[in-house]
Amino acid sequence: MFTVIATNSTTVKASWQLSPEDSERGIVKGFKLFYNKKGVVGLPTEITVNGSEIHTYYVTGLDKNKEYEFQLLAFSLAGDGPKSSLKVTGTMDNGKD
Repeated sequence: MFTVIATNSTTVKASWQLSPEDSERGIVKGFKLFYNKKGVVGLPTEITVNGSEIHTYYVTGLDKNKEYEFQLLAFSLAGDGPKSSLKVTGTMDNGKD
């Protein structure tokens, strides 16, 4: 399970749980979180989260009132697992400039 939710105008909280498919390539060593502003062409930003016990990451410094696309994968010594389905969420507009 993989979810993303805006916590304020510039931050999105990404949360996930291990699934049986995550362990098919061996012991999970960590996760890779990918994100990009929706509609922007180009490579997404990649964040490596080392450690199988970490299941939350706060993506900060985003533009306010914009939509972002996120994907997640687990990795092991054998390599990267498959990416999750695409999740979309928008940052909030806090009304300040």
